[in-house]
Amino acid sequence: MPYTEEATQPIIERLKLRYLHAHETVVSIHLFLTGRQSEVPVLTTPDEAAMAGAFIPLLSLPDQWNDNDRLVLQLLSEPQVWEQNEAAFLSHIVPMLDMPGSSNSIVQRFSAFTNFLQERGFSPEKIGSMLILHSREGNNMDLMPLKFSPLRKFLQDLLKSTDSLSIQPYLTRWVHLSWNSLFFRLLSKSHPELEMTYLENQLLAQVPGYLHSELANALLQHNYSKYEPLLLQVLQAPTPPTVAVQLGVQLALTNYQPDTYQAGLLPLFRQYLHDYTQQPQQEEGYASTLLHADAVSSYPLSVIALHGILQHNATEGITYLHQFIAEKRFLPQVCFDIIARQLQVAAVPLLLEALQQEYDIQMLLPLLAQFDPALYLEALWPYTMHKLKSVRMAVAPLLAKDPDAVTKAAGLLQYKKAEQRLTASLILCTINTPEARTLIQEALHNEINDDARDLMLETLGNTIQYTSEPATVDYLVASAKRRNKLSRPLEKWLDDQALPPLWMHDGTQLPLEVTRFLIYRMSRIKEMGSDVEAKPLLDLLDRTRNDDFAMALFQIYEAHQGDTQLKYILATAALTGGEELGNALRESIGSWINNRRPRQAEHGLAALALHAAKKSLQVVEKYARKYTTRRIALGNAARQALSRSAAELGLTMHELGDRIVPDLEFEGLVKPFINKDETWKGMVDLDFRIGYLNRRNRRMKTPPGQTTALVKRFFKTTQKNLPELAKLQASRLEQFLITQRSWSAAQWNALFLHNPILFVFANRLVWASYHADGQFSGTFRCTENSTLTDVGGNAFELPEGATVRLLHPLQIDAAGKEQWLQHFTAHNIIPGFAQLERPVSELNIQQRQQTMIYDFEDIIMEQEALNSLMEEKGWKLRTNEESQPLSFRKTDDINEVEAVIELSGIYLESGIQCKLGTLYFIDLEKAGDAAFDSTSRNAGAYMLPLHKVPAVFYSETVTDISKPGSTIELV
Repeated sequence: MPYTEEATQPIIERLKLRYLHAHETVVSIHLFLTGRQSEVPVLTTPDEAAMAGAFIPLLSLPDQWNDNDRLVLQLLSEPQVWEQNEAAFLSHIVPMLDMPGSSNSIVQRFSAFTNFLQERGFSPEKIGSMLILHSREGNNMDLMPLKFSPLRKFLQDLLKSTDSLSIQPYLTRWVHLSWNSLFFRLLSKSHPELEMTYLENQLLAQVPGYLHSELANALLQHNYSKYEPLLLQVLQAPTPPTVAVQLGVQLALTNYQPDTYQAGLLPLFRQYLHDYTQQPQQEEGYASTLLHADAVSSYPLSVIALHGILQHNATEGITYLHQFIAEKRFLPQVCFDIIARQLQVAAVPLLLEALQQEYDIQMLLPLLAQFDPALYLEALWPYTMHKLKSVRMAVAPLLAKDPDAVTKAAGLLQYKKAEQRLTASLILCTINTPEARTLIQEALHNEINDDARDLMLETLGNTIQYTSEPATVDYLVASAKRRNKLSRPLEKWLDDQALPPLWMHDGTQLPLEVTRFLIYRMSRIKEMGSDVEAKPLLDLLDRTRNDDFAMALFQIYEAHQGDTQLKYILATAALTGGEELGNALRESIGSWINNRRPRQAEHGLAALALHAAKKSLQVVEKYARKYTTRRIALGNAARQALSRSAAELGLTMHELGDRIVPDLEFEGLVKPFINKDETWKGMVDLDFRIGYLNRRNRRMKTPPGQTTALVKRFFKTTQKNLPELAKLQASRLEQFLITQRSWSAAQWNALFLHNPILFVFANRLVWASYHADGQFSGTFRCTENSTLTDVGGNAFELPEGATVRLLHPLQIDAAGKEQWLQHFTAHNIIPGFAQLERPVSELNIQQRQQTMIYDFEDIIMEQEALNSLMEEKGWKLRTNEESQPLSFRKTDDINEVEAVIELSGIYLESGIQCKLGTLYFIDLEKAGDAAFDSTSRNAGAYMLPLHKVPAVFYSETVTDISKPGSTIELV
């Protein structure tokens, strides 16, 4: 039967918006697909052909093609339409062919697919080649034998069935296409006699880039004795390959046999640089070699050649370098690193010349800093006048080394332009002598331009430390008054004299000009937070007495309908107010969300996080968890608010999370209440159930009959919330097990022995203690009477300076693990979550130097089910702009490592299937926000060799995907 309106309507609407001039054609296609028109629409123009291609995602697997699919196939069948949509069709269908299925369905699948292509004029060779090309599996240097899947099995059988004559069209096509490892492995298996022919043609291909070197390295690594003669044959070919090809291949041979092949590099280095300098537009080649780092990496051939010549003849190399720099040719960081290392002091003129030619100053200055400052300082002072702030900021720390820097910086402070005064401040800040600090303070507090002061404060950052003392506040207020900043209210409409008074901890009331100073300084914030000069005053305020002031500011903010320009008013209220202000913020945020005022809600969350009361932080954290897939901007705002709050409080995000853990309004581990003039205590037992202790400490399951309704309601509500609170903390602690977060002994005691929820986990989990030097000192758990014991039940004392982590099964031998399991069984303790019995994976010695794991490439699953499984394990899906899945990522934020497993999406009418790909680990300190995948040329710079991945994180990552109980199975 034809497609339903619901299936086609979204695509039709998009086409109508895109092709306003071809409305009739769109309608005709719609009528045909929904069965209301029997004739196939005639599509002749490129735009009309593109319209047909928009329906390709509706196609299901070829063995499931039905009347609906055949309607789309009819649309595509006309030659002019097929010509334009062939690539899109193959890109959609070919990855789907690898989906699991019964033997019969797989046979039908390939039969239907190949029949359709044959009707379009495809030869068997073109069908095979297009399957290889669109499988997306050959864009790598993987030379290992194929692991068979439906598609690979079909291709292997197809190529094996070809005779020596029929295989030639394949070879003709693929020697002119870029390298494809899938075709190479298929060819090696089906026609091994042609393997060397294909490789030789690839190695002799006259293309720039890094193929020749990378392929040569891969071949030698795979089988040195087999492929060395082939590489020598390439170098000695009757028609010599380009110098770039020769150099790439020679470098690969040298990587494996330096004593034999090193001598052949120098003439190639010279020839390559000669050609490269004669052809300014020549596209650069790349090669893999050990050049500067501790591992083989890919570098431009010109850099490798320069390095080789500098090693052989420094004078000759310097000549080339001068020419490169004069012509402003691209020179990467590694090239300048080599120049500095190889030439030492002789490199300084070259580096200064590069600086004058506007090479990256951030790259050059650290290299100059290795040498005697007298060699370069005078050449750097003119850069204090540079138009770019980044340049001025970069040279300032180096200029601080000048013996006369204080005097020269003092002269810069007299310039009319704020940019030079700012640069001088940074130089003085770096010098950090009493004389320099005096000049900084004078400049800062005499600077009239607030924008310039803000730049100074931003640049100086934490180097200016204000103490929270009345004398500091008096100094800052006097400075602002001297700059005429406190003579009138900040805003014309703001009657600051009518505001309620502000009170300090010592019971004194702030004078008007000090209140005015607070509002003035807070108006300078760019993000929701405390201004650096307002913070000393804020620390002296008694927030329990200042709700009237805070609420007055909050009402002003509301009266201006949450004007973004007045977010400082809201921030000031949050930083001065107490419980009343916190309640007002919590109530208003819900109202702002419901009334679709997202920007105001975001500012409200930021303010609530600044308020920093436990209840306030809990609400922000709740929104951060709630809005991850919908109202994403609001969820991001909540997470950013928590991050800023942590910075304000001087805490890490994890320490802030500890502070947020609910205490249930208990007094430590219990909640006292009165019954018949006796004091009873409510407590949380090891099953997260509320229990009750009488005055004899006898435990009861229910409160006594005379308990007031208010108390009963309190405990009933607490019990209702406990399962969700316990689940949240279990998830959080399990993540800390994975990342091996440490607490100091004092932190652990204060947190786990005094919080009623976390105390249960202290009882139901095994903990590991480590000495101050990081050495393991023992394992323990906490008993219900708050005693720490080892596995034998003996008292355990945390050593002085100890840290505590959750014990992972990788960190204990089988006997120790069994002892703890028996201990838990004997004491009827159910672990807070799977701990000692969780599956583990250890890195085998053969994988230590590898960066990528290919073991999961055949796993295919429904995207929705896959998402659910992976998210449950702490993985996050990354998509492209079209919401197509790219990868799952799991982060160890303690060790700055991220695991990435790549995905490819397979679209069916019934949903999206995802196929897993390569697994690797990223060094987040190096990668930062860099965007790349495993096939990117620079990926190796950010990937960690597997032996450098923390053992626990490696184990957890691999077992998430591969172990029973949490496995992702083939469907």
